[in-house]
Amino acid sequence: MYRMLIVDDEKLLLDGLYELFLESEGHRLELYKASSAIDALTVMSQQRIDILMSDIKMPKMTGLELGDRVKQSWPECKLIFLTGFDEFDYVHHAINNGAQNYILKSEGDEAIVEAVRNTVAELDEQMAVETLLKQAVETQRQQAVHHRSLMLSDVLDGLQPLEELSQTTIDLFGIRLMANKPLIMVAARLDLASSALRFSEKELMLTALHSVCVRYLSGYVNMMDVVYNREYYVLFLQAQENTPPHPEGLRTFLQGSLETIQKTVEKSTGRTFSFAYTDNAVDWEGVARQFTTLKALLSQYYAEKQIIVTDKNLPYDAQSNDEEVRGFIDVFHKKANALDLYLETGKREEVQAIVAELSMYSSWPAIDEIRYIELYSAVALRFLSAANKYGLDRDPLAGPHVSKLLHSAALPERSDGIILLEHMINVFESHHNAQSSRLRGDVLGVVHTYIEMHLDGDLSMTHLAELVYLNPDYLSRLFKQAKGITISEYIAVLKIQRAKELLSEPQLLIQDIAKSLGFTSAGYFSRFFKKETGQTPQEFRTSG
Repeated sequence: MYRMLIVDDEKLLLDGLYELFLESEGHRLELYKASSAIDALTVMSQQRIDILMSDIKMPKMTGLELGDRVKQSWPECKLIFLTGFDEFDYVHHAINNGAQNYILKSEGDEAIVEAVRNTVAELDEQMAVETLLKQAVETQRQQAVHHRSLMLSDVLDGLQPLEELSQTTIDLFGIRLMANKPLIMVAARLDLASSALRFSEKELMLTALHSVCVRYLSGYVNMMDVVYNREYYVLFLQAQENTPPHPEGLRTFLQGSLETIQKTVEKSTGRTFSFAYTDNAVDWEGVARQFTTLKALLSQYYAEKQIIVTDKNLPYDAQSNDEEVRGFIDVFHKKANALDLYLETGKREEVQAIVAELSMYSSWPAIDEIRYIELYSAVALRFLSAANKYGLDRDPLAGPHVSKLLHSAALPERSDGIILLEHMINVFESHHNAQSSRLRGDVLGVVHTYIEMHLDGDLSMTHLAELVYLNPDYLSRLFKQAKGITISEYIAVLKIQRAKELLSEPQLLIQDIAKSLGFTSAGYFSRFFKKETGQTPQEFRTSG
């Protein structure tokens, strides 16, 4: 619902316009009125106004001056000017001020209403999904670097859904790599002596490293890079289309280039980096596990300076199977970290996916008891934290299940732990639904009571929304979902019911009844009553 403010210093005209639009457009416009430009500015300082309809010639501040002020605070506000002066200077200024229309008062109600309807249609068009999507695509293009960094970081964390790693998606984010080809990965970190740099200095060093890598690598390979967690600089490399895929040649080139990059960065900045890279290419699905390996390599040599290592540098007694399992575990921990957000926001499918993955690992022979307890506890601890946050530990039905979450040793089988987690998912969903239902009931109860007690008062959507601390659009949707009618329709029903009760008392004057129901005039009340019942108030009273 859009908000329109009508401004005119002539009270009869102001009330007449207000009633005109209340009758003709009240179902899609929330109306406000002000008798001066100063009063209008007060209204617009308190809330957004979508359409301003103002008389031009007013004392102290003209409508044109008001339009100038409004555009400074609400540049998207649509302006419609009314005047009885058909002068070019007014028209010229109004158009330059961004007016959507300029109407002579003498043109009549129909022309004025049509001007507002055209303005509403323009607002609808601006808010159309197609328009917003085009704007979103353009914004995404402008912020490509930021979005690309987020996506590549999600890939490194194993949080990027594999089904979304299509060539179309990769191209959309400006990632100049192929989705169906393996990658060579390189991870770099500032050496120990440089790691204590302030954040701004560290960013400068990483930016310098990026520039040098582009200089020495981009001519031979397709590359993308990302700064991960402000600590690691990660390169994704693929052979170029016109370059024959010779893995040995690519590794030789990479080894030599990394040495050159190290020396160049040191000479340019006085700081040193160490590198770890994969000896074999990896597909996109294996990126997160490979990144775990690269970080482990750099960690093993944390005290060394300016080194270049590969996964062949793992200790001679390291078992490749252990490294692979550790990779899966580390990636799973990153997914488990997201459970706090998923449980808080009620994202059932995402939570179920993590529990399903835990269930898969529970049947792996490579996952021994200690490792499984590590994985299970990572999930159960977050479930327990969320349960305590919502007070489920004190719930007579949920409490006994909550107390079992971290007592995995008491569960006979691993599958029993999975069943418990799946049950807790249902508990959380029931809690969210109950909370939402309770909120709706409380909100609607306050609104119903207020409307019934204040039929003569301010029943605008904005005021009702302020009573329950919600935004007007959400309250409107909530009410319609619960009652099947809009708030305006509900208010109309109550006013008609109350009007009929009052009209049955012959001593009450119609103008007094109109005032008690919040109508600005007896004429407006009569038109409203006839529209709703098919009779005027007097006809209803006589027929009774």
